[in-house]
Amino acid sequence: MPNIYNGMTKTAIKTFMDELKVQWTYASNAIEGNTISLGETAFIIEYGLTIKGKSVREHNEVLGHSRAIDIIYKLLDKDVLSKDDVFKLHTAIQTNIVIDSECPIGDYKVVENGRYVLQDDDSRKYQAYPIPVDIEHLMLIWFNEFSDISNKNISLEDSIEKYTRCHIGFTSIHPFFDGNGRLARLLSNIYMLKNGYLPIIINNENREEYIKLLSTYNMHSEPLAKKSEAIIEENDCFKNIYEFFKSEYKNSQAILDEIKR
Repeated sequence: MPNIYNGMTKTAIKTFMDELKVQWTYASNAIEGNTISLGETAFIIEYGLTIKGKSVREHNEVLGHSRAIDIIYKLLDKDVLSKDDVFKLHTAIQTNIVIDSECPIGDYKVVENGRYVLQDDDSRKYQAYPIPVDIEHLMLIWFNEFSDISNKNISLEDSIEKYTRCHIGFTSIHPFFDGNGRLARLLSNIYMLKNGYLPIIINNENREEYIKLLSTYNMHSEPLAKKSEAIIEENDCFKNIYEFFKSEYKNSQAILDEIKR
């Protein structure tokens, strides 16, 4: 396993981990439309401050994602990921205060959902996600492939491929009413961290490319349903997403390099 902290003091490692949490939280929330800045994210996490003009929901998204990262690091002590672990992460990142039977927290979705995506000809098309009655079956396939989170001592490239498969599989199933993107970016990084690498943090400036790559993949893949025997197609769209994630690895590496210097 690579020693990414080679030559660093305990103080330097803690400084890096704190900054990594801030930037990981900011980037993942910003992709979902949260308007709290990087500096404001740091103030909320480090000092528990509230930012004037920002909503309670946006503050809670920062705190929730920060808590979820702590859960991810605790999961590294395990070799098997369970459904309860995923539900616990979903509960951590959700901001709903009022209970809504159509929007369960810590459980799979109960109503159908989807979104409009931009196509190559600049038109918009509705893209439905798998329906609720199919989620248990599809997530069983996902767990069969991704519940083993033991250290495999694999290369960086193989770890990124595992990240890509986990990420695409989860977002394609879309098992929850909300929070699927944040969860995918958290869960997929277990394989990076478990094998001694840095997490992949997607730069918010590349948000449009990231969303379009995932949408294009779904538009060119077979819809997932109860009849599905696999949840991932390794087509050209898959390869494009892998290359994108591979290029985004430099973001967390840049944080580490700055502290090492």
